[in-house]
Amino acid sequence: MIQEDWQSRLCLMLAFQTVVAHGKQSRGMAEKVIELARRMNEFCVSNLSKAFHSDEFSFIEDYGAARIDVAIDLYKQELRTKEQTQLPQDRENLIHLYDRLQQRKARRMQRQFFTMAKEDKLADLVLNLLDEELEETSEETR
Repeated sequence: MIQEDWQSRLCLMLAFQTVVAHGKQSRGMAEKVIELARRMNEFCVSNLSKAFHSDEFSFIEDYGAARIDVAIDLYKQELRTKEQTQLPQDRENLIHLYDRLQQRKARRMQRQFFTMAKEDKLADLVLNLLDEELEETSEETR
């Protein structure tokens, strides 16, 4: 089971326990539990970086990336065993797969760089990227 499924399931269990412990079983209880679980999950997703110091996890994965990673792993396994695979034919799924594979490739290269890079070099790179985003944003508003 992927991480997002575990997180959603845990939120659902905690919401169920909370609703049962603080209320009477009634009609509409399931909807209350589901709504509370959804809010708990959203809270966790939006506040993860505030709750844990950034060096406690190597990379924050995009929400939904784990599902794409599962599909990628299945395609890789199929390529390894059968030397061929059947990719999806729709543009949207192909874009998601391509984008995620590019992210993974970049992160592999970044991990190697991060082990050797000094703080001043990292700071320069961050400033360069911030400048690029500012330039792109100002060009878009013109």
